Amino acid sequence: MAIGRVVSPLQRWLYRTTGGRISLTGRAPVLLLTTTGRRTGLERTVPLLYLRASGCLVVCNVNPGFEGPNPWVLNLRARPRATVQVGRETFAVTAREATAEEIDRYWPRLTQIWPAYRAFFEAGGKRSVFILAPTQPR
Repeated sequence: MAIGRVVSPLQRWLYRTTGGRISLTGRAPVLLLTTTGRRTGLERTVPLLYLRASGCLVVCNVNPGFEGPNPWVLNLRARPRATVQVGRETFAVTAREATAEEIDRYWPRLTQIWPAYRAFFEAGGKRSVFILAPTQPR
């Protein structure tokens, strides 16, 4: 897909080069999430939209159903320790899947940031919402 092969690498490069000041998503908040590959053990970095909530970051993926699972989701489930870059700041996080109550709370805000989440989910997609908690106070 063009997103994984073209858009994500370009967004990653722009983000790192500008410290997050320039983004392909306009004003939508973006972070870089670095996970450890569950099979390879190699670091993988993806740009993701996010929101802030109670000192944590909330990220989401909605698999439209016609694609395989997103690797970053599988990597976080296997190894929940990751690294996040927000702007020029980089820090360690521990990920956990959001509870049903948290999904109900954050879903409206997530779909406001990226309406395609709602469209994919309503078309039978599967959503994964993660809470990324910093491992030490920032």
